[in-house]
Amino acid sequence: MPFSKDITWSSVEGKEFLRIDYRNVRDDSVATKVTQQAYDVSIDRPDKSLRVLLVVNGGKITPATMRSMLKMGKGIQPKIKKSAVVGAVGMLSLLLRVYVSSTGSKIRFFTDESTALQYVLSDD
Repeated sequence: MPFSKDITWSSVEGKEFLRIDYRNVRDDSVATKVTQQAYDVSIDRPDKSLRVLLVVNGGKITPATMRSMLKMGKGIQPKIKKSAVVGAVGMLSLLLRVYVSSTGSKIRFFTDESTALQYVLSDD
């Protein structure tokens, strides 16, 4: 299945990463669709192979939508090598921290996209 423009595979110096763009997503159905598509393109990857950059500036979701995202998040965690989120503030930051607590995610929070990408691409 083709995926949305909000989900892109990119490569820097031979290191592939998945960029998931939730910028200005304020509709729960769109957030759920993007999450489902990201899950679908990632679930068959080997364990500890995914590098993920989430960009959420201006995004907004409800707690109910976060609960549905938690189900997918728990299933995808073994696949993730490194992940970072950029732009989480306010209620979205709180909901993402609930996500981290519930899924065991090791996602790191950043305010700057280039710094977040450096982290995702690093091998340490």
